[in-house]
Amino acid sequence: MTMLNDNLSSLRFKEVFKLWSQLGVNQGYIASSHAFFKHTRDKKLKIMILEFIQCLKEENRQLTLLLQENGVLAPTTSIEYSKIKITDIRGKSSINDSEISAILSMNIASSLIAISQALEMAVKKTHLTKYGELHMRYAILGAKLIDLSQNKGWLLAPAR
Repeated sequence: MTMLNDNLSSLRFKEVFKLWSQLGVNQGYIASSHAFFKHTRDKKLKIMILEFIQCLKEENRQLTLLLQENGVLAPTTSIEYSKIKITDIRGKSSINDSEISAILSMNIASSLIAISQALEMAVKKTHLTKYGELHMRYAILGAKLIDLSQNKGWLLAPAR
């Protein structure tokens, strides 16, 4: 397989595929997080959802920039959502805050794993630095969500 652009030599094809895939996954997480935000009652959980959305948007911005710096067009983004506020009123729904917290935990863990895989494949020091920063943000966000879940009684301790 020949290189289409000499700039691509700094990013390997595996990295390009990984970046593209992660951008698509992140768009899905952003969409589902907006839906969860509208359904949750707990104010602290709403704040966690907003922080996750901000992490995803920041990651997407950095990944898109990384692709563009290497001569690759980033995938198009999905729907532009209206700004969400903490005071948005919960609609009628059947999703409990504990369920939203569990799904959010899985999404954060998945994002953390994806960034770890990208970190593992990275060759350039600048890429390693960006992935490392994102990795720490997701790890901290996950720890904060575990703490919130324990305090709210949504996280059950294992049976002894």
